[in-house]
Amino acid sequence: MVFLLTACSTTPAVRYYTLNPFSGMQPDISHAVSGDTLAIGVGPVEFPKFLDRPQIVSRKSQHRIAVSEFHRWAGSFSEDFLRVLAKNISMLLPADRVVAYPWTDPFSPTYRIQLIVEQFDGRFGGNVVLKVTWSVWNQKDTNQAIFKHTRIQEPVSGDDYDALVAAQSRAIGTLSRAIVYEIERVSNKVKNPD
Repeated sequence: MVFLLTACSTTPAVRYYTLNPFSGMQPDISHAVSGDTLAIGVGPVEFPKFLDRPQIVSRKSQHRIAVSEFHRWAGSFSEDFLRVLAKNISMLLPADRVVAYPWTDPFSPTYRIQLIVEQFDGRFGGNVVLKVTWSVWNQKDTNQAIFKHTRIQEPVSGDDYDALVAAQSRAIGTLSRAIVYEIERVSNKVKNPD
């Protein structure tokens, strides 16, 4: 009897996950910025408290989320997000340096990307949704900034956490492309004001 009770009370092992740079990233930037010496600072990023936690959050309905005790982020969710975003941008943009926040004093970015994430969760077998407000700041002119609001939706190909995290990684890849496009546009405008 004691053996049966012990066997039934065994808790599942905790599994750990990380976001990953999108492996399909290819530089698709025009030659307009390819010769530039750019330094990009990515961050800081703000997350709602219900998302920035060790446990992975999935969505059950519009008003209900699930927090998994046994499926967790291997590190800080916000730091992982910035790491992957910076890596994606560095693959897409021929910049000298792309650094995730916080950076050290000697680093002086040409452009700084700030982000406020409103939603970044998903449903198994449904979609991951990333809603984020972000800005591109020209560090030479601190009054010059472009503000964007982006909503990205990526399908979750299965009913498990591997599929959910893979879709979240793809969503960061899509956001990376949008940011690089804006950096290219702003850089061209600075060089050719007319």
